[in-house]
Amino acid sequence: MLNSEKAMLAMNGIDDLHLESARQMLGYSTKAKRKSGGSAKKIIRIFVLAAALTGLITAGAYAAGFLGSKAIVIPESQTESGEALVSITQPQAVPEEMDSEIHAKVKNARNAWEEWRTWRETSPDLPHEPTVFMPPKGASISNYVENEDGSYTLYYYDKEALKLIYESENGEPDFSAAEPIEVRNATAEEMAMREEWLAYINLSYGDYDFNYDIHNETEAAKLEEIASKHGLRLRRRSTLLWSKETIAESEAEMNAKNGTDFHTDTSDPRFLSNRELCERVADAACHGPLFRETPRGFDKVYYYDEGTFCVSYDQQLADGRRVDCYGYNSMYATLSSGREVVSQISESERFQTRTHTAPDGTELTIMQKDNEAFLYVYLPDSFFEMHIQSDSALSDADVNAVADNLNYGNIGK
Repeated sequence: MLNSEKAMLAMNGIDDLHLESARQMLGYSTKAKRKSGGSAKKIIRIFVLAAALTGLITAGAYAAGFLGSKAIVIPESQTESGEALVSITQPQAVPEEMDSEIHAKVKNARNAWEEWRTWRETSPDLPHEPTVFMPPKGASISNYVENEDGSYTLYYYDKEALKLIYESENGEPDFSAAEPIEVRNATAEEMAMREEWLAYINLSYGDYDFNYDIHNETEAAKLEEIASKHGLRLRRRSTLLWSKETIAESEAEMNAKNGTDFHTDTSDPRFLSNRELCERVADAACHGPLFRETPRGFDKVYYYDEGTFCVSYDQQLADGRRVDCYGYNSMYATLSSGREVVSQISESERFQTRTHTAPDGTELTIMQKDNEAFLYVYLPDSFFEMHIQSDSALSDADVNAVADNLNYGNIGK
C-alpha cells in the first residue's frame, strides 16, 4: 500500500511541474546540479532555461472583452514566434473603463510586489548570486570547470547543443561535442559567493506561502513591513485537499491495465469525496456554492485563509469527453506577484477572444484556440481565471458548458 503522504506530494506536483520551469524563464529561481569528475578539476553542470522564452457583477456591468489577451499574458514573456506565458493568477492589465477602486487595488498590489522584489535583489543584508553566473540569452545548459588557480571557466550552450552533448553511448555528457554560445571566467571569490547564495536559497523560514520564498528572519520582517505599508494581507501555508473518488478510479484503471494491485491509503482527512470538496471550497472562500454541478473528478483543491483558492478538476461534457480545468481566484488585497501559477502558450495571435454571460449574469472574457481556452473575470475583490484543456478540439459550446458550471457571483466571503 502506498504511503499517503508520498502519494499526496506526488499528486500535488502533477499539474504544476511546468510552472516551476516557467518561473525560471522569468528569472524567479535557479536549480543547480553538482557533479565532481576528474582528478584535478571540479566540474559543475547547471541546467538553465532559454531566456528567450522565458456586489454581483452582472451582464453589461463591465465590458469584459476589450482587453483580450493583455489581461493575462505576461508582457516580458512574449517572443516574436508567438510563444508567451499566461498568468493564471493576478491580472497583467486592467481595462481603463473599469471601476477605479479595482484599478487602485491592482496597482497597489503591483507596487508592493515591485518594492519587495527590488529589495530582495539589492539588499546588502542578503546573499546574491554574482552576475557572472547569470546565463546569457538562449542558454539551455552550462558547464563550469575549475582551473588550477581556483578560478572557473563557464561554458554556455543553447538547446540545439543538448542532443550533441547527450548522445554519447555511455550516457555521460560530452561537452566537447558542441560549441558553446558564450565562454566566461569567474574568480574563486565569485564562486564562493555563489556557494553562499546556493546555501541561502535552500533555507526555509516561517509559515509563509512558498511563493514568497522566505529564507530567514530578515526577509520575513521586510515582507511583513511592506505588506503593512500597503495595507495588504499575506498568504500563509495553504490547506491542500484531494479526491478519494478520483484516486480510487485512477488506481482501478491502472490496476486493470497493468495487472497490479496498487492502492493509496485515503484515510487521511485531506482526502474527501468530490461533493465534500465542493462544499469545502464554498465554505472556505465563497458565500454560496461555487459549482452548479459536482465535477467528474478533482486533481486537487487548495485555499488560503485570506480568500485565494484553486480548484483543479475534471468536467465531463455532454458527449462524454473530459476536460481539464484549473481555476484560480486571487485577492486584490493580498501581496502577490501574479506569477504564482503560469502556463505557456504558442501561436498567441491565433487565440480568439469573445465575451460570454454565465447563468448567474456574470460577463466573462474567453480566449480560445483549438483544444485550449482561458476565461477570466474582474470581480469586486478578486480576479478569477480558469485554464481549460482537452485532448480534442473545443467548440464555443464546449467551453461555454464548462464556464456555465460555476457561480462566479458567489466567489468571496
